Amino acid sequence: MVPLFFISNQSFSGKSSICVGIGKILIEKGLKVGYMKPVGTLPVRVGGITTDEDAQYISSILGVKDKLNDISPIVITQQYWREGLKDKDFSKGFLGSINKSYNKIKKDKDIVLLEGAKSVEDGYYLGISSREICKSVSAKAILVIKSCCDIIDQILISKEFLGDNFGGVILNWVPKSQLEFLEELVLPYLKRKNIRVFGYIVSDKMLSSVSIKEMARSLGGQIICGEDKIDELVESFMVGAMGQEQALKFFRRKINKAVITGGDRADVQLAALETSTKCLILTGNFQPSSVVLGRAEEIGVPMILVNYDTLTAVEKVEEIIGRVRFHEAKKINKVTEVVREYIDLDKLIEIAKG
Repeated sequence: MVPLFFISNQSFSGKSSICVGIGKILIEKGLKVGYMKPVGTLPVRVGGITTDEDAQYISSILGVKDKLNDISPIVITQQYWREGLKDKDFSKGFLGSINKSYNKIKKDKDIVLLEGAKSVEDGYYLGISSREICKSVSAKAILVIKSCCDIIDQILISKEFLGDNFGGVILNWVPKSQLEFLEELVLPYLKRKNIRVFGYIVSDKMLSSVSIKEMARSLGGQIICGEDKIDELVESFMVGAMGQEQALKFFRRKINKAVITGGDRADVQLAALETSTKCLILTGNFQPSSVVLGRAEEIGVPMILVNYDTLTAVEKVEEIIGRVRFHEAKKINKVTEVVREYIDLDKLIEIAKG
């Protein structure tokens, strides 16, 4: 059995969601699936130990019973980065720990899915980049790469870096406008270079959405109404800084959106509430008027009160969109559907069989 190591060229490329989707489908097929994130980069305390947030979440979704300190044996904290720079021997046993944990996890498993850190080369100076890990556990690396202007260069660089351990690619977040370019130029080029493509996933609004709860948490905001709707997903964002009549026409252009506007702009807030708005983000720490609050409560639209000015709030929201996570049940179901439709699992299973 050859473990499949899902890696990427940058953070938030979709590795975690693809691991979940593939894992769930393989379990449905009756396979015993193992999961591991050798190098965690999102430290969180669970049951008295430090583990990786995504690793803990994914292992619970897939129902794996292995210990968390084996699922993510190395979790990089600020202290690790500092000590690694000061002491050349600090990370000497890291690769051995990863290999030991992998040997525990692979027992009685038909297939093991490994998830990489933030990028292909992450952890290189500590001797635990994806290349070192692949060699240590004899894994095949599957590059999950977001559609970008230099996608070919990124794939070729990763292939050269990983050498014989490079298994192929999954192209993720491909805009519909780029499909023709992808199918007519990119895919034929990769085929000529003998680079296996296991599928490509077209951009999906739900998968790029963010929950109201996550948005409030990331903004440090206070939810002042509509608490029962905070698990709803927001697909787009609009900024309200115009008159009420203009705002009404403007807000009708998008559905399932969040509107960012000044907390003192009751006219804009009311206009937003008359359209398909999932939540209001009120800036400047201004409490809304009783009229707006009453209307929002009546139709069940949460309002988030934030301390930032409108410009800063927009910048923060753009950051949130850039690092969208999949920790919502609706997204997990959608991810599984997308993987089933777009990814050639038979080819991946073939590689795993060796």
